[in-house]
Parts: sequence; structure tokens; C-alpha cells
Amino acid sequence: MIASFPERRFQLWEYRVSHGSLLVRSPRGPAVSSNVDLVFAGVEYMSAPRHLRGVVVEHGSEEDRAAVHVATGGAEAGRIYALISEGRRHLVAAAGLTIDENVRDIFDSPF
Repeated sequence: MIASFPERRFQLWEYRVSHGSLLVRSPRGPAVSSNVDLVFAGVEYMSAPRHLRGVVVEHGSEEDRAAVHVATGGAEAGRIYALISEGRRHLVAAAGLTIDENVRDIFDSPF
């Protein structure tokens, strides 16, 4: 396991096609004082709903790698990450992941 956020709600917040940058954010609000940002770089593949409740971040398994391989038509992917929410695995193939807890304005972008 890389990280666990059982009480947070995340959203697919921003994607930049030019650099394959993906931001999945749990925004701060009345009940929480900080944002939690999952910042993916070099995204090659993503399969996730817009809203995720209670997220666990893990390195992808061999089965996840095989699923990405099939979904991309046989393209090789770098690292595979699994975002586990409500018992479902949502996959991201990306060069890297940074997790950042911050108090920036919720509309500020890390890109």
C-alpha cells in the first residue's frame, strides 16, 4: 500500500493532455482543513469514475498490468497504480505519482 484515505472523497479534478498530467483531488471544505492531491505524471492510461469515496492507493498487480495491456491494445505501460474505492480497483498507468497534502485554494493547479 502506498497511502490510505478512508474518510476522504476524491474527484478527477484536472487533466493536461500536453504532458499527460492528472490531478485527483480531495478538496478541503467545512469538515477538512486541507486538500489531498494525487498528482500523476506521464499518464498513459486511466480508468476511473469522476468521484471516488474512501481511496487506498496501491502499486498495481500483475493482473492490473495485464488488464492495462489489453485495454491499450498491447501497449507497454510504465508503472501501474490502483485506486481502490468502495471495493473496486481503478487503474492509472503513469510514469510517477506524487501525493501532496496542502492548503492552497481548491481551484489552484499544481501544473
